[in-house]
Order: sequence, then C-alpha cells, then structure tokens
Amino acid sequence: MATIRVLTAVSGLDFSWKPGDLVNLPDDVAAQWADGMRAEYADQDPPRAPAGDGPQAPADTNPPADPDDPDNPGDQGDQGDGPEAPVLFDPAEHNVKDVLAYLDGVGEQEALRVLQQEENAEEPRKGIVGQRGSILERAQANDEATERAAETSRGGGRGDTIETR
Repeated sequence: MATIRVLTAVSGLDFSWKPGDLVNLPDDVAAQWADGMRAEYADQDPPRAPAGDGPQAPADTNPPADPDDPDNPGDQGDQGDGPEAPVLFDPAEHNVKDVLAYLDGVGEQEALRVLQQEENAEEPRKGIVGQRGSILERAQANDEATERAAETSRGGGRGDTIETR
C-alpha cells in the first residue's frame, strides 16, 4: 500500500477527495494517481513499479542545446531537422519544369517566396522569373478559389448564411 496526497478535488461513484487528503491505495493504483497534477506520493518515496508495467517517464532524448556545437541543435524551434520542422520548397533543388509545376498549385504568398528565392539565386532562371506576372495571377486565382471553398464550407454549402449548430 502507498499513501498519496490529493492535489486537486476528485470524486467518483464511491469516493470524494479534496486537496490535502491523504489516501491509502494499492501500489499500482497509487502510481496511476500520483502524476504530480492530481496527486503526489505523501511519503516522497514511490514504490518501484514492476518492469514493463504502467506508464514510463520519457527519457531526456533532446539534451539542452550548445550554441557552439553544430551537431547538437537541441530545441531551437524550426532550425531542427525533426519531423515537426516545416519543409519548404527550394527552387534551387528542382529543374524549371518542376518549379513551374509546383508554382501552378500554390497561393500568392508561397509563389512570392519561391520567386524571390529564384530571383536572389546566383543565376536566376529566365524560364521562371520571366513568367512572374502569369505565375502571380494563377497564385491569386488559387487563393480566391480556396477562399470561395472556405466560404462555402463556412456557410454549410446551403446559402449565404453562416452555418450554426
């Protein structure tokens, strides 16, 4: 048996605990409740959980960043290369045909970003920057089509009023 100190009010069909209450529970149940938010161990020495049972505390897999160590970016927002980092289209990594195909389906903001990258390149490709006007017209049309679809969705597709539930 382990004793927990309740941190937040909790009640169920056959119990009611208020902050500060001390409750004796079986070790496995106490381990579930003593999460640091709902309750904590009153004796500060939690019983050892059997191997493989219950939730495991995550290991510190991302050590603090050392600004002088390029091999350890740590938690530096979008600078990491993890799956949460956004992958932006880089026109320098693609041929003209692929860049134009990509630009055909994006909005104005993304088209401007990609065109700016291309224009700032050491050797801007005329097949891309020469079509700036038509690329931006298509991008604006894409934005308008997206906004029309969103407007229809907001209205529930049933008219000009906003959908209410």
